[in-house]
Amino acid sequence: MGKAWQMLPGMAGVGLPPLWRTVTHPAVWSLPAMALLVLVAMPFNDGFYNFWVNYDAQGDAQQYEQLYATRVFRYTSGFLCGQLLALLAGAALARRYGQMKALAAAVPLAILLAGVSFAVAYPLARAREGSFFATPPLGDPVLVRVLLCELAAYPLYAAAGVGLGGRLRRRAMRWPLVLLLLPGWAVATMTGLLQDDRFTAPSGLLWAVPPIAAGTAIALAGLSMDVWAAPPVLVGDWGRSAGAALLVSAAAYALGWNLLANRAGRRPPPDARRPHGST
Repeated sequence: MGKAWQMLPGMAGVGLPPLWRTVTHPAVWSLPAMALLVLVAMPFNDGFYNFWVNYDAQGDAQQYEQLYATRVFRYTSGFLCGQLLALLAGAALARRYGQMKALAAAVPLAILLAGVSFAVAYPLARAREGSFFATPPLGDPVLVRVLLCELAAYPLYAAAGVGLGGRLRRRAMRWPLVLLLLPGWAVATMTGLLQDDRFTAPSGLLWAVPPIAAGTAIALAGLSMDVWAAPPVLVGDWGRSAGAALLVSAAAYALGWNLLANRAGRRPPPDARRPHGST
């Protein structure tokens, strides 16, 4: 087909490929996608506690946990999807630019994505909260810490996406990986979100699988008390360990994948490695 589109009536001289390249730039589609993800995730987060944790909270302790955990889930609506979006945006930028230029574009874009997610989620959560809590959201140290950890992971994921995208230049490798990544990410995220009181899976998973750590940090920020005990007992650490594991593991993947991509970029093509004169 080549440039057959130029032969269509009225299309002569119209730069469709440049226009398509502009429209499909990650900076164009990722920001509205981020806002949409927060809007879609808000009802899910709003009802998460009732559906997955305790649909019939009884007594003061359980009812307070219900309110507080729902507060945490509301204010972090869309954040876990946003981290995946930052990874994909970084990988898409790696297809367009060299590694260093892609990194220079991906990190600021991820910071913008984090800003959009917070700017959309905060007023929506505030409107749903009512006047039960005496402490404002940004005066709550546990909530502020989990917000900062989740948002700080965005640029780390974007940088990791650049390294991953640099390793997956071939379409035959790229699409199967994406198809495997999405359900795997969903399972890992739900594994983290379904933790209650403490992280009950092998602790190494927190440091090896960032989506598990991200989900666990949110879950345990609101579910670290054993409210079934009488009196209730503090069991977890309000997500501190999971938050630290998220940032460390995401940074490790970003560094490792970019080092591998840089090494692959310096490797000479197969023809250049053949002995001179060989066939």
